[in-house]
Amino acid sequence: MRTLSILSVLFMLGLAACKPSPPVRRQSYGHINSILLVMDNNAWKGAPGDTIRKYFARDYEVLPQREPLFSISQVDPKVFDKNFFIQRNILIIKTGDSPGVKFIRDRYAKPQLMVVVQGKDYNDIYRLLRQNADRIIRAFRQNEKALIASRKFKNFVGDSLIRKELHIAINIPDYFKLIVHKNGFFWYRHDLKFGSKNILLYKIPLKNLDSLAEHVPQMRDSIGKLYIPGPLAGSYVRTERTFSPVQHKVKINGIRAIESRGLWEMENDYMAGPYVNYILPLPKYNIAVVLEGFVYLPMENKRNLMTELEAILETARPVD
Repeated sequence: MRTLSILSVLFMLGLAACKPSPPVRRQSYGHINSILLVMDNNAWKGAPGDTIRKYFARDYEVLPQREPLFSISQVDPKVFDKNFFIQRNILIIKTGDSPGVKFIRDRYAKPQLMVVVQGKDYNDIYRLLRQNADRIIRAFRQNEKALIASRKFKNFVGDSLIRKELHIAINIPDYFKLIVHKNGFFWYRHDLKFGSKNILLYKIPLKNLDSLAEHVPQMRDSIGKLYIPGPLAGSYVRTERTFSPVQHKVKINGIRAIESRGLWEMENDYMAGPYVNYILPLPKYNIAVVLEGFVYLPMENKRNLMTELEAILETARPVD
């Protein structure tokens, strides 16, 4: 009996060894906020290409200088081969008998998002893009934020005080340094060679979201005057007065929030840049938590830095 049991075990181990192991996918490649577009060369140069640019290369929302939402590199389907398969974000536009939009994850590399838009003809493709462009864009942007989180969010700043004072947890990478902590206000900064990335966290009295959204500029100005001085006497960070914030209702980890995007400037100085601000209501504690990221980097592109700040802020979640 013992010999039979041993033989059974060996047999089962042999079967397990024979099972094919799942394929090992390569690390995907691509610059942040870039898309590889697989599309016929002639179509790319004509009206179909204009439609793609209209949706995917439109301006990134609220930056001092114009930057596209995505940087697009186009290849013809005839040359789309294994050399391109490791691209992280791939958009395939083609004609065929089965119209629709498919989202395919991690087919050739990881992380990877491939979106296939197939129509019977280009009029059909225009219809599909009109109906699905926002959904496709959200998916590509989430793919980028997930990548940033996996690459950069390795070690975090100690957040026990944030938990205690604001009732949230948030993954702030430890390359950000705490500059100011006072009266429930936190300012973290990552210094760059010619500028900085900044994160602000604080709480305000709870009101309905529409009322809170209406007063974002005044709220930001009062916080800037209290806690974010500039290099000159009497200077401080405030909202750029000639530009009204662009606002959306969003969800952060399942919680309805208000997103505001705008421009900041320095009172009595010439510094300026973009910001993104989220107001996250926490009814349990009768407060709303404000999460903000802003960038100072004169004369340089800021799109990818803003995406990084968004990825950090969107890790915020309530804790007891």
